[in-house]
Amino acid sequence: MFFFYLFKILGVRISSFLGGSILLCYGLFSRRNNIVKKNLKRVFPQITEKKQNQIINEMWFHFGRVIGEYPNLNRLEIGENKNISVSNEENLIKPLQNNKNCLFFSAHIGNWELTSHLLTKRGFKIHFIYRAPNNKYVDNLLRQIRNDYGVDLIKKGNRGARECLTVLNKKGGHIGMLIDQKMNDGINSKFFNEVVKSPSAIAKFALRFKCPIIPAVCLRTNSTFFNVSYLKPISPKKIKQLGNEKRIMNYLNKYVEDWVRKNPEQWIWFHNRWNN
Repeated sequence: MFFFYLFKILGVRISSFLGGSILLCYGLFSRRNNIVKKNLKRVFPQITEKKQNQIINEMWFHFGRVIGEYPNLNRLEIGENKNISVSNEENLIKPLQNNKNCLFFSAHIGNWELTSHLLTKRGFKIHFIYRAPNNKYVDNLLRQIRNDYGVDLIKKGNRGARECLTVLNKKGGHIGMLIDQKMNDGINSKFFNEVVKSPSAIAKFALRFKCPIIPAVCLRTNSTFFNVSYLKPISPKKIKQLGNEKRIMNYLNKYVEDWVRKNPEQWIWFHNRWNN
């Protein structure tokens, strides 16, 4: 709580750097660092110790930056020579013009919050499925931040599933979610050629409502500068060809794998994705 208000007072640039410095010092000596090393070896078995250490240092610093930036998301500006640049925005135009329902997914890479932040700026009414933190004060803070930039939050669970159905039964209702966390009640899918438990809600909704899935990723390009990219929508026809939830999740996981391979220092290696 103290750091949240401190970062808000200090502003984006200072808070980002300070948050990165603090988490780097903490992360390298935490138990989570052992999970990071195991996960890196699992995905990149030929990695050298020098390269591994470089990724680890950059990753802790990056996620510390994300924490420092959290209270300041509304201060990040979109546009040329601003904090946030946008790629492939044309992939949003047709669904928005036709008022179609869409599903969006991303992963805990870069500053993922900005993918939904930008959608609200472009006129999408986005509802985001999330796993509520155990600490209710932290949960309230996160809800406040996201509500401030126009994102409606839906808690994971049976009640949340009913809320999602209500959203998707209306025109222009859009659901977003992150798909790279372990879900104990998820379905088996492949991630970097190993079986993991994945959330299947996005696959269920795509099959039931026949709406496109749009991959979205936000990557840090330099200090407090980012690029948000919306990839070509996965059509209802393609989803029908895939046929079931498991195949759909395997297909979506390939997108995340590609993002992680190209930007390993920006992904959450400290998450126990493979049950180490």
